[in-house]
Amino acid sequence: MKTSLVRDSIIVGAALFSMLFGAGNVVFPPYIGLTAGPEWFLGFLCYYIADVGLALLAIYAMLASSCIDRKEGIMHRLGNTAAMLMMCAIILCIGPLLAIPRTGATAFAISFSPLGYSSKGISAVKIIYSLAFFGISTVLALKESNMVDVIARYLSPIKVGGFLLIVAAALYMPIGPISDIVRDDNVAWHSILSGYQTLDVMAALVYGLIIVTALKNKGYETNSQKALSVGIASLVAGALLFIIYLGLCYLGATGSTYYPVDMEKGALVTNLVGRLFGSASTVLLAIIVTVSCMATSVALIGTTGTFISQFSKGRLSYKAVAIGTGLFSMIVSNFGLDNIIAFAAPILTFLYPGTLVVIILSLFDKHITNDNIFRFATAGALLASALSVLDEWGISLNITSHLPFNSAGLGWIVPACIFGVIGYFVRSSRQPSV
Repeated sequence: MKTSLVRDSIIVGAALFSMLFGAGNVVFPPYIGLTAGPEWFLGFLCYYIADVGLALLAIYAMLASSCIDRKEGIMHRLGNTAAMLMMCAIILCIGPLLAIPRTGATAFAISFSPLGYSSKGISAVKIIYSLAFFGISTVLALKESNMVDVIARYLSPIKVGGFLLIVAAALYMPIGPISDIVRDDNVAWHSILSGYQTLDVMAALVYGLIIVTALKNKGYETNSQKALSVGIASLVAGALLFIIYLGLCYLGATGSTYYPVDMEKGALVTNLVGRLFGSASTVLLAIIVTVSCMATSVALIGTTGTFISQFSKGRLSYKAVAIGTGLFSMIVSNFGLDNIIAFAAPILTFLYPGTLVVIILSLFDKHITNDNIFRFATAGALLASALSVLDEWGISLNITSHLPFNSAGLGWIVPACIFGVIGYFVRSSRQPSV
């Protein structure tokens, strides 16, 4: 049993890697390397921690709070209504509004830019490509019970092998010297923001449910089996992402003497890989990136279908939601990669702090008996992040600039702590009477 559990966990870990490594994961690391130049390793570390580190932390938080197989996940401590509102917002972000359309937009930008097709604007070629991309993704996601196995068996090997080939070539055949000039005024913070933009932390909150469901289908039901198998799967995914992120950041750094910082991110990846493999790179990269983005698209369509079907208590079937999600995502993807990324920024700035607060508190779930600590701390973080979004929109209330750590983009920490302490003194129904 133990040997088969480890084997199955490794397979699920490969699937988890494919789910997490999607559109943003392809385009952000090379751009970080390009702009960071000699500080590319710092950019890599900050990006990895903000993306993979927090995503795995979210999964372990779900294990610690024994809620990894609940649809409201770690958000359940916020109360039924607040939990479902937060989860619905997260599902929309990692689903049809942002993350799923971005998979198709990224695949098109990288696959077709060498052929002279711009990812900006709407064209007949882009529409046809998006129809094919999301049509196949939806078909692969239609059978909920086999989704993880489809990703692990058919998509993950191409994805892992292709990117390991690119990383190996980047490390052993660097395309040029790394520039001595840092072209980013805050490498660490902008790399952290890029980690946020991948949406992997939010996705992990729902992927945990999919992973456990897949392992249950293989016969692993007990808490100890779930904890061990999820732990192994997370480590496998984390190790693969470490290697590939490192190589892609370094690849971008070796191109820092060739390309401008305002270059479109998808085109940058295409040009960098083109310098590695020459004319053969066009087809090679198109296949690898399309499969890579499609694996994530399949996972996210399935995730959206599972959650909304459960949330509607079966009134909306899984297949109907999956088809609707694929169709809507196809339409949004035609607006272009950079437009989708720009649209995502304020939404993520608002949602991430509250999500991170719940994740951190959930690591100590068994030691926190008062639900109001969760509720108040999350409210404080969301309030501070809302003020930050207003500042970015030019509606300044002259508050965030006075918050500690605001210059590092962490102005929400102190409000979350203060509100959490207030929540400690407000008794909740879960807190036992003294």
